[in-house]
Amino acid sequence: MPTRWVVTFGSYLLALNLALVYVLVKMWPGRLPVDEQSEIAFFWGLVNVKLWVETRYLLIVAVTGALGSYIHLATSFADYLGNRQFYKSWGWWYLLRPFIGTALALLFYFAIRGGLLTANASAKDVSPYGLAAVAGLAGLFSKQAADKLNEVFEALFQVEHPPRADKLSVSNAPASEQGSE
Repeated sequence: MPTRWVVTFGSYLLALNLALVYVLVKMWPGRLPVDEQSEIAFFWGLVNVKLWVETRYLLIVAVTGALGSYIHLATSFADYLGNRQFYKSWGWWYLLRPFIGTALALLFYFAIRGGLLTANASAKDVSPYGLAAVAGLAGLFSKQAADKLNEVFEALFQVEHPPRADKLSVSNAPASEQGSE
């Protein structure tokens, strides 16, 4: 692997970490319960964003999912680079891992908010710490979580295929088709 490529990718990882932590700190509510709507200033007040509490939680979940995936990919990068087994062909895996962690964390968030919490629980009643923990773990273990979800859904939605009409024998054909004479 060319040194220039490794340095560029290592710099990307450092910048990604700083960006994710910065956004997470800015998004984090200053006190609980969270206000219904609040304004958040990014980049020394150059960008101001008004967010509803539910939108804020979605962004916290997205960022912590990406941060969890970042932990996985940065550890993997360091391990493979240290063992001299890092290959350029895995570049897209490393680039896409935070996006995969974000998407999976959001799906877990929707499952928790939609099915595991009571319908009467508002966003103000939800702990951002719990959401961030689940989202970060979903991102960190996104490969294992996706594999396990695949197993679960294959078992839940296993379809029994009925025998095809052209493969029926006379003995297992419906009685109306057996031709009683």
